[in-house]
Amino acid sequence: MLAPNDSPNSIWFSKRFLVAVVMFLCFMNSTMLINNMNIAVVEMTSNKTISTAGNIPVVRMAEFQWDTVTIGNVSSILWYGGLFAFFVGYFVDKFGGSGTCVISMMMCGALTILHPIILKFDYIGFLACRFVTGFFLNLFYASTPEIYSRWFPKTERSTLIAIGYNGLNVGAALAYPLFGYIAHDWGWQMVFYVSGTISIFISILCLIVVKNRPSQDGRISEAELSYILDGTDDASRKEVSHPYKKILLSGAVLAVCFGKFTLEWVMTILTACLPLYVKDLTGKNTDEVGLISSIPTVAQIFIFPIAGLLLDMWKNTTSIELTLMHKITISIAYLSSSIFFAVAILWSDFATSMVIFVFIQIMVSIVPAAFEPIIVAISPNDSSVIAGLCKFSTCIAIIVSRTCVGFLTINHSTQEWNNCFLLTNGVLIIGTVIFILFGSSEAQLWSASDREREGLIKIKYRRKSSASSS
Repeated sequence: MLAPNDSPNSIWFSKRFLVAVVMFLCFMNSTMLINNMNIAVVEMTSNKTISTAGNIPVVRMAEFQWDTVTIGNVSSILWYGGLFAFFVGYFVDKFGGSGTCVISMMMCGALTILHPIILKFDYIGFLACRFVTGFFLNLFYASTPEIYSRWFPKTERSTLIAIGYNGLNVGAALAYPLFGYIAHDWGWQMVFYVSGTISIFISILCLIVVKNRPSQDGRISEAELSYILDGTDDASRKEVSHPYKKILLSGAVLAVCFGKFTLEWVMTILTACLPLYVKDLTGKNTDEVGLISSIPTVAQIFIFPIAGLLLDMWKNTTSIELTLMHKITISIAYLSSSIFFAVAILWSDFATSMVIFVFIQIMVSIVPAAFEPIIVAISPNDSSVIAGLCKFSTCIAIIVSRTCVGFLTINHSTQEWNNCFLLTNGVLIIGTVIFILFGSSEAQLWSASDREREGLIKIKYRRKSSASSS
């Protein structure tokens, strides 16, 4: 059960809640680092009508004459660095979850500040800088399951993860109007200077607040420390040699990786590519594009933490198996999103599509509250490696989806964007089927010691026997 509100272990006035808040800021920062280019590129590639002293309108050509394919490459190169996310388990093993998070935020901030400076001299150098930024950004995502498994008790894990992960939604909601205003009034360069400075500040905050283990935190109470250790696997965890072959061949790992692939594909279409969609269909200025593009994401800010709380309540108050609960949750989210995309394609109206996108964002907002605990549950000792694999799959999703959008929207027409939505619909259906067939939220046999493996086998045998008798 959750700690009572009047207990020193109350979730809302605890150190683990403070850790969740810092993770919220880190996730917020990460999505601002991702989306800064999505807004800046609109300003960088847009022609502007200005007035001279005689009030004669003059068109000022865009600073960068990039076509849609080049824009797609500039935006997606960040994620090519994430293709090395499989190897980030080394960083987490060496520096811990918090240490890896600090390194990631600090390096991303410094490199982001260098973006406009390098672009002035060399386009290839700029792409290289974006590539390296992508590698360090994905270090952060791989570090989060390690922090979850150390700090968040199982009975509260979905709630605390939802609080932290909701920073992605807040960051996206803030990034588009904020960076749209900055790009329009101060120039696209300031977008990178501001987001880079924020990242460095948050890295320092993470260094101060979040320790690799609760036992290393001198400010945590003994009561809360005991509560955390009792509710996590931290006390029994040891340094291990990761069974890479078994991880790669695991159906449960495959299912969660493709589930994350599906989620990231949808989120890329609805967040990263949305400013281009709004620009193509409305022709509005950068600041207006940023404001409109943030609308679907705002809905997620309120739904996501509620989803995590409800999943924890469902888990703690019923006898339903965790795997079944997660399969039901993810199937409902993905299949309903598929139906909404089909409606958007048939309706083909911008205003209606934006309303539909809001509903899709609401549905997919419940998915991370299920997937993030699954990564830890499959194998707590190997969560950083599994997270790296998941991030590898999401990077593939981002790269492929952005590339597809670039090639499919050459003429910037509504029909071309409908083709993108149709492709997304297919990904949603396939992702649902794969997770239903292979998904699992239980510790895998290959993740346990010999003694633990015997216990898991006995538990599974008892469950099958009780199911057969009923």
